[in-house]
Amino acid sequence: MNRFILVLFCFSGFVSLAQDGFFLQPMIEVGSSGVLAHDNLRLGTYKNEGADKVSVFNGLLGAGYRVNHWEISSGIFFLRSGYFEHTVSGYQFLTDTKTTQYYDHIALPVIAGYQFRMGKLFSMTPGFGYEISYNYSDNKTVNQDGVVAKYKLTGSSFTNQYKSASLWTLMRLEFEYTLNKKIIIVAGPEFHDMISSMLPPGYNIAAYQYSRIFSLNGGIIWNFVKK
Repeated sequence: MNRFILVLFCFSGFVSLAQDGFFLQPMIEVGSSGVLAHDNLRLGTYKNEGADKVSVFNGLLGAGYRVNHWEISSGIFFLRSGYFEHTVSGYQFLTDTKTTQYYDHIALPVIAGYQFRMGKLFSMTPGFGYEISYNYSDNKTVNQDGVVAKYKLTGSSFTNQYKSASLWTLMRLEFEYTLNKKIIIVAGPEFHDMISSMLPPGYNIAAYQYSRIFSLNGGIIWNFVKK
């Protein structure tokens, strides 16, 4: 895992030194997130597809290199994932509990894409890659019978319950409109899928937890082209 992080940082440094075909790509994302999880200590699945998704807002400071329609990019993602769960428990006296939970991540992606031209001004670029995230915060709001309580885990309190690093796959489809040689407007769907569980091995041998984020992104590509 540490070697993979080193490779990502080296790649980011390489991209920043590139000249011909080099571009910057700041983006914002608006979407929804859910969590797929299982814990046999709680007698079955929880926070799975039955739980509701929550709205999330994410951002990317990206950079890349494009040549002959192919491109490779990296950057820093500021990601938030989470879920909403509504449970009613008890027998004679029912307890109504609504839980909203968010996880904060800083991710380093490596994405490869290929640009398809659709006329002089329009193009489409599908992309696929991997990203590794640093997981650092858990923000939970619990509304139990109208009484609201908020909890936040960071530092060792967070790493005692969750892994500090996770591996994700990343798929995107970008639609691009060229304003001029330097500026391209970009928008399209994107899907982040965690493929390594956030729960540590000692938590429970049969437990796992994966975050998923589906979003629509928008931003610009700023090309550094020769005059």
